[in-house]
Amino acid sequence: MLMVIFGAGASYDSAPSYIPRSLYSKGSTVENSRPPLADELFENRPEFADAIARFPACQPVIPYLRNPAAGTSVEQALEQLQVQAEKYPPGLRQLTAIRYYLHFIIWECETRWERIHKGVTNYATLLDQIERRRRPLEHVCLVTFNYDRMLESAFRTVVGIKIGTLADYVDSMDYKIIKLHGSVNWGRPIDETPAKKELEQVFLEDEIPNAVIRLSPVLQISRDYRITYNCPMSKLEGNTVVYPALAIPLEKKLDFECPDYHLAVLRKCILETTKLLVIGWRATDAPFLKLLSENLPQQKLVMVVAGGQKQADEVLERMGNAGIKGKEFRRTESGFTDFILGHKADEFLRP
Repeated sequence: MLMVIFGAGASYDSAPSYIPRSLYSKGSTVENSRPPLADELFENRPEFADAIARFPACQPVIPYLRNPAAGTSVEQALEQLQVQAEKYPPGLRQLTAIRYYLHFIIWECETRWERIHKGVTNYATLLDQIERRRRPLEHVCLVTFNYDRMLESAFRTVVGIKIGTLADYVDSMDYKIIKLHGSVNWGRPIDETPAKKELEQVFLEDEIPNAVIRLSPVLQISRDYRITYNCPMSKLEGNTVVYPALAIPLEKKLDFECPDYHLAVLRKCILETTKLLVIGWRATDAPFLKLLSENLPQQKLVMVVAGGQKQADEVLERMGNAGIKGKEFRRTESGFTDFILGHKADEFLRP
Protein backbone atom coordinates (compact mmCIF):
# COMPACT_ATOMS: atom_id res chain seq x y z
CA MET A 1 0.00 0.00 0.00
CA LEU A 2 1.10 3.55 -0.79
CA MET A 3 0.49 6.14 1.92
CA VAL A 4 0.83 9.85 1.17
CA ILE A 5 0.93 12.36 4.03
CA PHE A 6 0.16 15.99 3.17
CA GLY A 7 0.98 18.90 5.45
CA ALA A 8 0.45 22.64 5.14
CA GLY A 9 3.43 22.92 2.78
CA ALA A 10 1.56 20.87 0.17
CA SER A 11 -1.30 23.37 -0.10
CA TYR A 12 1.09 26.31 0.19
CA ASP A 13 3.02 25.06 -2.88
CA SER A 14 -0.02 23.56 -4.62
CA ALA A 15 -0.18 25.56 -7.86
CA PRO A 16 2.73 24.92 -10.26
CA SER A 17 2.07 28.17 -12.14
CA TYR A 18 2.35 30.17 -8.92
CA ILE A 19 5.45 29.00 -7.08
CA PRO A 20 5.72 30.61 -3.62
CA ARG A 21 7.56 33.91 -3.50
CA SER A 22 8.93 33.54 -7.04
CA LEU A 23 7.41 36.41 -9.00
CA TYR A 24 4.91 37.50 -6.38
CA SER A 25 5.80 39.76 -3.49
CA LYS A 26 4.40 39.40 -0.01
CA GLY A 27 1.11 41.30 0.12
CA SER A 28 0.29 40.68 -3.55
CA THR A 29 -3.10 39.25 -4.52
CA VAL A 30 -1.50 35.87 -5.22
CA GLU A 31 0.37 35.66 -1.92
CA ASN A 32 -2.61 36.93 0.07
CA SER A 33 -4.75 34.19 -1.52
CA ARG A 34 -2.21 31.39 -1.05
CA PRO A 35 -3.15 28.81 1.62
CA PRO A 36 -1.08 29.76 4.69
CA LEU A 37 1.55 27.76 6.49
CA ALA A 38 1.02 27.19 10.21
CA ASP A 39 3.10 30.20 11.21
CA GLU A 40 1.10 32.39 8.79
CA LEU A 41 -2.37 31.51 10.07
CA PHE A 42 -2.67 34.72 12.07
CA GLU A 43 -0.77 37.08 9.76
CA ASN A 44 -2.00 40.63 9.49
CA ARG A 45 -3.34 40.13 5.97
CA PRO A 46 -6.35 42.38 5.31
CA GLU A 47 -8.64 39.38 4.84
CA PHE A 48 -7.38 37.75 8.04
CA ALA A 49 -7.83 40.97 10.00
CA ASP A 50 -11.42 41.23 8.77
CA ALA A 51 -12.04 37.65 9.89
CA ILE A 52 -10.66 38.37 13.37
CA ALA A 53 -13.10 41.27 13.62
CA ARG A 54 -15.96 38.83 12.90
CA PHE A 55 -15.07 36.77 15.99
CA PRO A 56 -13.92 39.36 18.54
CA ALA A 57 -13.55 36.90 21.42
CA CYS A 58 -10.19 35.82 19.96
CA GLN A 59 -8.80 39.37 19.67
CA PRO A 60 -7.02 39.45 23.08
CA VAL A 61 -4.77 36.47 22.18
CA ILE A 62 -3.99 37.35 18.55
CA PRO A 63 -0.78 39.26 19.48
CA TYR A 64 0.61 36.04 21.06
CA LEU A 65 -0.14 34.12 17.85
CA ARG A 66 1.24 36.76 15.49
CA ASN A 67 4.41 37.09 17.54
CA PRO A 68 5.16 33.82 19.38
CA ALA A 69 7.86 34.01 22.02
CA ALA A 70 11.40 33.44 20.76
CA GLY A 71 12.06 29.79 20.09
CA THR A 72 8.38 28.82 20.06
CA SER A 73 5.94 28.08 17.25
CA VAL A 74 2.33 29.07 16.68
CA GLU A 75 1.36 25.50 17.59
CA GLN A 76 3.18 25.79 20.91
CA ALA A 77 1.53 29.15 21.64
CA LEU A 78 -1.89 27.61 20.92
CA GLU A 79 -1.06 24.64 23.12
CA GLN A 80 -0.25 26.97 26.02
CA LEU A 81 -3.57 28.77 25.54
CA GLN A 82 -5.40 25.45 25.55
CA VAL A 83 -3.75 24.36 28.79
CA GLN A 84 -4.63 27.69 30.43
CA ALA A 85 -8.23 27.46 29.22
CA GLU A 86 -8.80 24.38 31.36
CA LYS A 87 -9.02 26.73 34.37
CA TYR A 88 -10.05 29.93 32.63
CA PRO A 89 -13.56 29.92 31.02
CA PRO A 90 -12.89 33.01 28.86
CA GLY A 91 -10.03 30.99 27.37
CA LEU A 92 -12.56 28.44 26.11
CA ARG A 93 -14.41 31.23 24.33
CA GLN A 94 -11.15 32.45 22.83
CA LEU A 95 -10.28 28.98 21.51
CA THR A 96 -13.78 28.49 20.08
CA ALA A 97 -13.46 31.86 18.34
CA ILE A 98 -10.12 30.68 16.92
CA ARG A 99 -11.85 27.58 15.51
CA TYR A 100 -14.42 29.75 13.77
CA TYR A 101 -11.66 32.06 12.54
CA LEU A 102 -9.66 29.15 11.07
CA HIS A 103 -12.79 27.69 9.47
CA PHE A 104 -13.60 31.07 7.92
CA ILE A 105 -10.16 32.12 6.65
CA ILE A 106 -9.30 28.73 5.12
CA TRP A 107 -12.69 28.52 3.38
CA GLU A 108 -12.26 32.03 2.00
CA CYS A 109 -8.60 31.45 1.11
CA GLU A 110 -9.48 28.24 -0.70
CA THR A 111 -12.12 30.08 -2.73
CA ARG A 112 -9.74 32.88 -3.72
CA TRP A 113 -6.92 30.43 -4.49
CA GLU A 114 -9.19 28.38 -6.75
CA ARG A 115 -9.98 31.50 -8.78
CA ILE A 116 -6.23 31.82 -9.38
CA HIS A 117 -5.14 28.23 -10.12
CA LYS A 118 -8.36 27.25 -11.99
CA GLY A 119 -7.99 23.60 -10.95
CA VAL A 120 -4.40 23.17 -12.19
CA THR A 121 -2.79 21.87 -9.00
CA ASN A 122 0.02 19.59 -7.92
CA TYR A 123 -2.57 17.52 -6.06
CA ALA A 124 -4.33 16.64 -9.32
CA THR A 125 -1.10 15.85 -11.15
CA LEU A 126 0.21 13.67 -8.30
CA LEU A 127 -3.07 11.71 -8.20
CA ASP A 128 -2.82 11.25 -11.96
CA GLN A 129 0.74 9.93 -11.58
CA ILE A 130 -0.44 7.53 -8.89
CA GLU A 131 -3.34 6.33 -11.05
CA ARG A 132 -1.05 5.73 -14.04
CA ARG A 133 1.26 3.51 -11.99
CA ARG A 134 -1.14 1.90 -9.54
CA ARG A 135 -1.42 -1.85 -10.05
CA PRO A 136 -4.83 -3.56 -10.05
CA LEU A 137 -6.02 -4.07 -6.46
CA GLU A 138 -3.25 -1.83 -5.12
CA HIS A 139 -4.61 0.46 -2.40
CA VAL A 140 -3.69 4.06 -1.62
CA CYS A 141 -4.21 5.97 1.62
CA LEU A 142 -4.11 9.76 1.46
CA VAL A 143 -3.61 11.39 4.87
CA THR A 144 -3.87 15.16 5.19
CA PHE A 145 -3.51 17.60 8.05
CA ASN A 146 -4.98 20.40 5.93
CA TYR A 147 -8.42 21.90 6.49
CA ASP A 148 -8.93 22.87 2.84
CA ARG A 149 -10.66 20.71 0.22
CA MET A 150 -8.05 20.85 -2.53
CA LEU A 151 -7.35 17.14 -2.21
CA GLU A 152 -11.04 16.25 -2.45
CA SER A 153 -11.41 18.46 -5.54
CA ALA A 154 -8.43 16.82 -7.26
CA PHE A 155 -9.72 13.39 -6.25
CA ARG A 156 -13.06 14.08 -7.92
CA THR A 157 -11.31 15.28 -11.09
CA VAL A 158 -8.79 12.43 -11.39
CA VAL A 159 -10.44 9.42 -9.76
CA GLY A 160 -14.02 10.42 -10.57
CA ILE A 161 -15.42 10.03 -7.06
CA LYS A 162 -17.31 12.96 -5.55
CA ILE A 163 -17.19 13.11 -1.78
CA GLY A 164 -20.60 14.11 -0.47
CA THR A 165 -20.71 12.23 2.83
CA LEU A 166 -18.24 11.35 5.58
CA ALA A 167 -18.42 7.70 4.51
CA ASP A 168 -17.28 8.58 0.98
CA TYR A 169 -13.80 9.40 2.34
CA VAL A 170 -13.10 5.76 3.23
CA ASP A 171 -15.64 3.64 1.32
CA SER A 172 -13.65 3.27 -1.92
CA MET A 173 -11.81 -0.04 -2.22
CA ASP A 174 -8.85 1.62 -3.95
CA TYR A 175 -8.47 4.92 -2.09
CA LYS A 176 -8.93 6.13 1.47
CA ILE A 177 -8.76 9.81 2.45
CA ILE A 178 -8.12 10.62 6.10
CA LYS A 179 -8.37 14.24 7.27
CA LEU A 180 -6.80 14.08 10.71
CA HIS A 181 -7.40 17.72 11.62
CA GLY A 182 -10.92 17.95 10.23
CA SER A 183 -12.15 20.07 7.35
CA VAL A 184 -13.61 23.50 6.68
CA ASN A 185 -16.90 21.83 5.70
CA TRP A 186 -17.18 19.44 8.65
CA GLY A 187 -19.35 20.28 11.63
CA ARG A 188 -20.31 18.55 14.89
CA PRO A 189 -23.85 19.01 16.22
CA ILE A 190 -24.31 20.47 19.67
CA ASP A 191 -25.91 18.01 22.10
CA GLU A 192 -29.07 18.68 24.09
CA THR A 193 -28.47 21.17 26.90
CA PRO A 194 -30.28 24.30 28.07
CA ALA A 195 -27.63 26.27 26.16
CA LYS A 196 -28.57 24.45 22.95
CA LYS A 197 -32.18 25.60 23.34
CA GLU A 198 -30.90 29.15 23.71
CA LEU A 199 -28.91 28.78 20.46
CA GLU A 200 -31.95 27.50 18.62
CA GLN A 201 -33.68 30.80 19.37
CA VAL A 202 -31.00 32.67 17.40
CA PHE A 203 -32.57 33.04 13.97
CA LEU A 204 -30.06 35.24 12.14
CA GLU A 205 -27.34 32.94 10.79
CA ASP A 206 -24.63 35.60 11.07
CA GLU A 207 -25.26 35.80 14.82
CA ILE A 208 -24.97 32.05 15.48
CA PRO A 209 -21.14 31.76 15.54
CA ASN A 210 -20.69 34.41 18.23
CA ALA A 211 -23.61 32.95 20.20
CA VAL A 212 -21.84 29.55 20.13
CA ILE A 213 -18.58 31.24 21.18
CA ARG A 214 -20.29 33.01 24.08
CA LEU A 215 -21.91 29.79 25.35
CA SER A 216 -18.96 27.48 24.60
CA PRO A 217 -17.95 26.88 28.26
CA VAL A 218 -21.33 25.17 28.90
CA LEU A 219 -21.91 23.46 25.55
CA GLN A 220 -21.58 19.75 24.92
CA ILE A 221 -20.31 18.90 21.44
CA SER A 222 -21.34 15.63 19.79
CA ARG A 223 -18.82 13.14 18.40
CA ASP A 224 -21.04 12.90 15.32
CA TYR A 225 -19.78 14.57 12.15
CA ARG A 226 -21.76 16.24 9.38
CA ILE A 227 -20.93 17.82 6.03
CA THR A 228 -21.90 21.50 5.97
CA TYR A 229 -22.20 23.98 3.13
CA ASN A 230 -22.23 27.43 4.71
CA CYS A 231 -19.50 29.77 5.85
CA PRO A 232 -19.37 30.86 8.56
CA MET A 233 -20.81 27.66 9.93
CA SER A 234 -24.25 28.02 11.55
CA LYS A 235 -27.14 25.53 11.23
CA LEU A 236 -28.04 22.41 9.31
CA GLU A 237 -31.54 21.54 8.18
CA GLY A 238 -33.87 20.99 11.10
CA ASN A 239 -32.47 23.88 13.17
CA THR A 240 -29.39 21.85 14.22
CA VAL A 241 -26.53 24.12 15.27
CA VAL A 242 -23.08 22.77 14.34
CA TYR A 243 -19.63 23.48 15.72
CA PRO A 244 -16.55 23.69 13.41
CA ALA A 245 -14.94 20.26 13.25
CA LEU A 246 -11.34 21.25 12.79
CA ALA A 247 -8.51 20.83 15.24
CA ILE A 248 -6.56 23.77 16.57
CA PRO A 249 -2.98 22.94 15.48
CA LEU A 250 -0.96 21.63 18.42
CA GLU A 251 2.30 19.68 18.65
CA LYS A 252 2.05 17.42 21.69
CA LYS A 253 -1.57 16.96 22.74
CA LEU A 254 -3.87 14.51 20.98
CA ASP A 255 -5.81 16.64 18.57
CA PHE A 256 -7.25 14.36 15.89
CA GLU A 257 -10.56 15.72 14.60
CA CYS A 258 -12.22 13.06 12.49
CA PRO A 259 -14.73 10.22 12.90
CA ASP A 260 -13.56 7.24 14.96
CA TYR A 261 -14.16 4.85 12.07
CA HIS A 262 -11.81 6.96 9.90
CA LEU A 263 -9.10 6.43 12.54
CA ALA A 264 -9.79 2.68 12.50
CA VAL A 265 -9.33 2.66 8.72
CA LEU A 266 -6.12 4.66 9.10
CA ARG A 267 -4.62 2.21 11.60
CA LYS A 268 -5.32 -0.68 9.21
CA CYS A 269 -3.74 1.25 6.33
CA ILE A 270 -0.61 2.05 8.34
CA LEU A 271 -0.07 -1.65 9.03
CA GLU A 272 -0.21 -2.39 5.29
CA THR A 273 1.99 0.49 4.10
CA THR A 274 5.00 -0.42 1.95
CA LYS A 275 5.72 3.05 0.53
CA LEU A 276 5.41 6.32 2.44
CA LEU A 277 5.45 9.67 0.62
CA VAL A 278 5.55 12.79 2.84
CA ILE A 279 4.76 16.15 1.21
CA GLY A 280 4.89 19.45 3.07
CA TRP A 281 4.51 17.85 6.50
CA ARG A 282 6.99 18.95 9.18
CA ALA A 283 6.60 15.81 11.33
CA THR A 284 5.97 17.80 14.51
CA ASP A 285 2.64 16.14 15.40
CA ALA A 286 3.67 13.89 18.28
CA PRO A 287 0.45 11.81 18.47
CA PHE A 288 0.60 10.91 14.78
CA LEU A 289 4.34 10.21 14.90
CA LYS A 290 3.65 7.80 17.77
CA LEU A 291 0.88 6.13 15.76
CA LEU A 292 3.25 5.68 12.82
CA SER A 293 6.19 4.42 14.87
CA GLU A 294 4.04 1.80 16.61
CA ASN A 295 2.33 0.48 13.49
CA LEU A 296 4.35 1.11 10.32
CA PRO A 297 6.16 -1.92 8.90
CA GLN A 298 9.93 -1.52 9.08
CA GLN A 299 10.52 -2.68 5.52
CA LYS A 300 9.24 0.32 3.62
CA LEU A 301 10.47 2.98 1.25
CA VAL A 302 10.16 6.59 2.48
CA MET A 303 10.31 9.79 0.40
CA VAL A 304 10.18 13.26 1.96
CA VAL A 305 9.26 16.32 -0.11
CA ALA A 306 9.85 19.63 1.66
CA GLY A 307 10.63 23.23 0.76
CA GLY A 308 14.36 22.55 0.67
CA GLN A 309 17.05 20.05 1.58
CA LYS A 310 17.44 21.44 5.10
CA GLN A 311 13.72 21.17 5.79
CA ALA A 312 13.62 17.62 4.40
CA ASP A 313 16.55 16.58 6.58
CA GLU A 314 14.76 18.00 9.63
CA VAL A 315 11.66 15.95 8.80
CA LEU A 316 13.74 12.80 8.44
CA GLU A 317 15.47 13.54 11.75
CA ARG A 318 12.15 13.99 13.57
CA MET A 319 10.79 10.79 12.07
CA GLY A 320 13.95 8.92 13.10
CA ASN A 321 13.80 10.34 16.63
CA ALA A 322 10.19 9.14 16.85
CA GLY A 323 11.33 5.58 16.08
CA ILE A 324 10.12 5.40 12.47
CA LYS A 325 12.34 2.96 10.59
CA GLY A 326 12.51 1.92 6.96
CA LYS A 327 14.65 0.06 4.46
CA GLU A 328 15.41 3.24 2.50
CA PHE A 329 14.88 6.97 3.05
CA ARG A 330 14.98 9.55 0.26
CA ARG A 331 14.43 13.28 0.19
CA THR A 332 14.10 16.06 -2.33
CA GLU A 333 15.97 19.35 -2.38
CA SER A 334 12.92 21.47 -3.23
CA GLY A 335 9.15 21.55 -2.85
CA PHE A 336 5.94 20.05 -4.22
CA THR A 337 6.04 21.89 -7.56
CA ASP A 338 9.60 20.76 -8.34
CA PHE A 339 8.68 17.21 -7.31
CA ILE A 340 5.83 17.24 -9.83
CA LEU A 341 7.40 19.14 -12.73
CA GLY A 342 10.68 17.25 -12.36
CA HIS A 343 8.84 13.88 -12.62
CA LYS A 344 10.56 12.86 -9.39
CA ALA A 345 7.58 10.75 -8.37
CA ASP A 346 8.02 8.41 -11.34
CA GLU A 347 10.77 6.23 -9.89
CA PHE A 348 9.31 6.28 -6.39
CA LEU A 349 5.85 5.20 -7.60
CA ARG A 350 7.11 2.56 -9.99
CA PRO A 351 5.98 -0.94 -8.88
